[in-house]
Parts: sequence; C-alpha cells; structure tokens
Amino acid sequence: MQFFRILSAIIIYLTLGISIADECKNFEDKVLAIPMPQVGMVTDGQQPKYDLGLFFHQDYNYEKDQIIIKRDSNNYPILKFSFIERNLLSNTSIIKIDNNDASLLSDKEILDLISNEESKISTKNNEYKIRALEYDLYVFDLEYFNINAIDEIKTKEGEFQIDYSFEVSHERPDWIEAAREIGNNTICSLANLHDSTRIFSPINDVDFLTQIGLDQDKVYSSYDQVYYSETDKTFSIATYAGVARIKSDFNLKKFPFDNQELKLEFYSPYSIEYNDDNNFPKPFVTIFNPRSSVYINIDKYKNKNYLKEWTVVDTKVENFIYKEKTTSNFEKDKIVELVDDRIFVKLNIKRNINYFIFKIIIPVFLILTISWSVMWIPPNQVESRLTTSIVSLLALIAYNFVFNEDLPKLSYLTSLDRYILLSYLFCAIPTFMTIYFSRITKKDYRIALEINKKSRIIGILIYSLSATVIFSV
Repeated sequence: MQFFRILSAIIIYLTLGISIADECKNFEDKVLAIPMPQVGMVTDGQQPKYDLGLFFHQDYNYEKDQIIIKRDSNNYPILKFSFIERNLLSNTSIIKIDNNDASLLSDKEILDLISNEESKISTKNNEYKIRALEYDLYVFDLEYFNINAIDEIKTKEGEFQIDYSFEVSHERPDWIEAAREIGNNTICSLANLHDSTRIFSPINDVDFLTQIGLDQDKVYSSYDQVYYSETDKTFSIATYAGVARIKSDFNLKKFPFDNQELKLEFYSPYSIEYNDDNNFPKPFVTIFNPRSSVYINIDKYKNKNYLKEWTVVDTKVENFIYKEKTTSNFEKDKIVELVDDRIFVKLNIKRNINYFIFKIIIPVFLILTISWSVMWIPPNQVESRLTTSIVSLLALIAYNFVFNEDLPKLSYLTSLDRYILLSYLFCAIPTFMTIYFSRITKKDYRIALEINKKSRIIGILIYSLSATVIFSV
C-alpha cells in the first residue's frame, strides 16, 4: 500500500511539473510574439495616467492592519511629491482640496479628488491650481523585507552587517494577455525572457538595496512572473537574499550613552522624469512603496532580535524623494537633477551601557577616589600625599591602556573621552595641591588646613557637576 502511495505522489508531481512547464512555455511564446513598436520605447510595464500627479506619503495602521495616507499632528495629509506643480514641495501638509478640509477627508476621498482633471490645492501659505497631465506611471512595490540577523555593528568603521531577504514586484499590464496562459499563482522563471534581446524587464539585475559589500557565497536572487486570476493582474517578481555590509554615519559624541540609527536604503530602477527636453515620448513617474508585510516584519524584528550590545528602541519605514545633480545622458556637458522615490527602513538602537559602566567608568572613578582621598591627609604629610596621588595617577594611565581598544578613535571627543580627561585632571590636582601646601605650611599651617578643607569640598562639587554635564549634554 505504501508503494502505491509513493508511486501516486511521483506521478502527480511529474504531471503537475509538466503542466506548469507547458503554461510557462505558452507564456514565454506569447510575450516573445508581442510586436516591436515602430516608434518609441519598448514597453516595460508603464501605466498611462491622466491626473493631477499628486502622491502622498504612506503610513501603517497597526490596529487596523492597513496602509494609510500619512498625516501630520492636525490630521492633514503629507505630500510625498507633486509631479506637475513643482513649487508644491515634498513633505508639505495639504490643508484643502477644492475647498474641502483635507483633515476631514478619508483616504479614499482624497485619492478620488486628485483624480480630477483640475483642482485647487491649498497649503498653509499658498494656493495652487493644478491641471491634469498625461504621463506614464511605473509602480514598484517592496513586497516584504526580512532581517534575519544583524551580525555586526561596527561604530568605529561606520558600518554594519545584515543578513536579509526581500522581494520587489512590478506590475506588467502589457503582458496581461500572455500571463493569462499561466495558472493562478504559478511561478514562471523570467530567465529565458531576459536572455532575449527583444524583451526587457526593469527588475532584472537591479540590486535595489544600497550596500558597500556583500558575501558572494551567500547571495541568492531570482526573477519570476506570477499571474493572479482574482485580480487579473500579472507581476514580475525579483527575490533577493544574502549578507551585506551597509555604510552608516554614526554620531558617537554621546558614546557610550548613545543612540544610533541603522538605515537601509532601497532605490527603484527608474527615476521621476519631467521630460523637459523631450528626450522621451512622455514624462514618467516611478513610485516605490513598501507593502504591509514590510512594516509588520520590521516591527517583529524590533521585539525579537539577537543583538547583545544594543537594544532596538524604534523602527520606521518611510519614503524619501532623493535629489542629486548629475550629467545628462543625452548632453554630456549639461547638468540635470536626478529625482527618484526611495524607501528607507530605519532602526533606532540604543547601546547597552553596563559593560562601559562596570569595566571603565566605575574603575576610573575608584582610582580617582583613591587619588582624591589624599585631601583628607594632613597637609604637612607631603611624602604620604605625593606617594598616594602619583601612584593613583600612574594607575589611571596604565588602566587607560587596558580599555583603550574599546574606545572609538575619532577626530572629536566623545562623552567618555571627556569623562576620562576630567578624571585625569582631578587625579592630578591633589599632586599640585600637595606641592602648594608644602610651601604654605612653612608660613601658616592653619591657612593650609583651611584651604585644604575647602578645596576637597569644592573639588567634589565641581567634579560631580562637570561629570553630570558631560553625560547629559
């Protein structure tokens, strides 16, 4: 009986495999049969649009488990960018749309209003009358992003290492007829299509994640086509996994009581092209948005990670309109502005400070305490005071070599650097005071006693206040 079950499973698997292979072959044949255009660019998934060209930042509602339009503290929607009215800047709050209070409008009502051929848009300081324009829209979605592990955070080198996996999708309305040959949710590899000089897929061979280095032995990527019968849509899917090094600009001025931001930047294959010089058939807009699973997975990592030296305080997923001056692809002597929509995944992390407290700050403080204790030795006992204070100073210098490798070597002073310098100063003061008292005691011992008494109290107060300021600013 077991033999027949195994045999049946093998037959079903082979039959299903042959069926999927046929479906994918039919899909490839139909795509390759799409005629080349006589004029213009080869179609690569653009969606013709005719609207106001307004795009809003998005946020995630964890209670309702849905993506919403991001709003400010007064519930006004926040603009990501305006494609037609360029004076309407990114991150501007929209107060009114056609005299409708935007804070009272639902997300759907806002999207319906900006689909009109003409609208009046009001901000806090200005009003703009925008007329619809015809353009092509390229939509890319970050379907999911998983952080499997953050292996290393090297604040000294300004980088961190991450084990990741993510997927980017791009709708292909131009392939819909061919994609209907594929069964629902059937995955067909795009390798054969990419090898064809007649077919272009914008997701092919794009890294998407900005990184300075990766482990070639641990990198995986695949490019597939998937058709969904429920929505009658087809998508090109790029899947990536691997280990990468990411550069980060760490601010260590408050080290070791510092918070840092780990930022991962995803870029889209295309930019936002206003087509001012008519280099293309039409202007086009590329948007790159994170899906719900990106927010959910990042939030999960916040609550369950294996970082030992750090604690994840907060996570954030947001879009950013990146602008950069560059040379034109059409006129090498002309400087143009590159504008594109990017996704930032940010993790705010806080350093676990117990190591630095118990291994550096407390031992340094104890050595300083021993040095400062000579202020309770009578001023006329010069030899005893000098021996104790100098030995303490030498001990502090020696201990500095012990923990020196744990300190970042920077061009500016961190909080811990200032604290150590402060401790050096107050460790040296008793030695100077002893030398001073050796002169005073010969003239008037009572004056030496009085100055010594006041000095030790004033010194403690100044040191305490200085240390507080160092670690709080």
